Amino acid sequence: MTRGGDYFKLGLFVIGGVVLLFVVLFALGAGKFFQRTYQMETYINESVNGLEVGTAVKYRGVRVGSVSEIGFVAGKYGKHAEGYRYVYVLCTLDKDLFGTMGPKSSREQAAEEVARGLRARTISQGLTGQLFLGLDYVVPERNQPLPIDWEPASIYIPAAPSTLSQVEQAVLGISNTLSGLDQAELPEAVKSFRRFADSASTFLDSTDPKEVGPKLSATLDQTRALLARINVLLADPAAERLVPEAARTLTGARKVVEAAGPDTVQLVRDSKEMVASLKVSAKALEKFLADPETSRQLAQMPGAMQQARETIGELKSAAKRLNSVLGRVEQLTAAQQANVEGILDSARGLVDNLKELTGEAKRYPAGVLFGSPPDKSPLGGQ
Repeated sequence: MTRGGDYFKLGLFVIGGVVLLFVVLFALGAGKFFQRTYQMETYINESVNGLEVGTAVKYRGVRVGSVSEIGFVAGKYGKHAEGYRYVYVLCTLDKDLFGTMGPKSSREQAAEEVARGLRARTISQGLTGQLFLGLDYVVPERNQPLPIDWEPASIYIPAAPSTLSQVEQAVLGISNTLSGLDQAELPEAVKSFRRFADSASTFLDSTDPKEVGPKLSATLDQTRALLARINVLLADPAAERLVPEAARTLTGARKVVEAAGPDTVQLVRDSKEMVASLKVSAKALEKFLADPETSRQLAQMPGAMQQARETIGELKSAAKRLNSVLGRVEQLTAAQQANVEGILDSARGLVDNLKELTGEAKRYPAGVLFGSPPDKSPLGGQ
């Protein structure tokens, strides 16, 4: 039979065990309830296959937090991130990492570290394919931040391409290079080099070594003389002035070309219009020459030209005869100039007599026709 004291002891044991359990749990995890965390985000422009929520975040190999959210920037920032295909990764840092790097606030100090080259990148853990997010410094000029159109809500650390991505890019570049070499007819180039090597070998085999040495020596001497001459020319002060003058000349030419830009454009337009007009004219000429009537007229051109030549010859003969007649007329006029003047004087007298006769006819028409007029009788006489 169980006694009452045994129940009391059993109850104390159960209560003590529960209290001990709570104490152990509190000792193990209570620090996280009172520990302050910091949010950091980054945007990755590549596949993050293998990166999961809870994955470690390490700064130069030291764990400083874990990944708390993975998504897309369009789902986080809405219309501000439309058109972007970046992967959004939010991390929770267990300690004030950036606040311990300088006297400034965590966000300001993080911006300075980003300017120094701090980047986030996914790193593979061995052969398992599991990824973790690493923070380390790279060359800033070769790893520019991705372009964004929004203000990050948390501390922002830009991402850099992962090592695997860089290897893939290198392999792709090598593949493109090899493909380009294949397109550049590399086998043909190798064959040409082999032919050159065979020709050189044949030449060396067929030539006396005693003759090759002096020839090579003479060639080297000529090369040395040429280089010495080039050094003398370059040492001349005029050569030193030549380069700046050439630079100024090119600058002036560039200014002239830039100033003549609108005129050049107009000239090109006019040239295009002229070429178009020439094309139209050429088509019209081609059509004209292809016309049967044109061919017939061109066939008759030799006869017409012969007739024109004969007509021109006859005109030349007529012109010569006309010049001869005019010459004789001029000689005759000069010889009979005195007679002509007398004839002209007689003609003038005749014209005067005709004028006088005409006047008399107007005054006494009957007298002109029938004789002199009757005598006048004195006044009042019978």
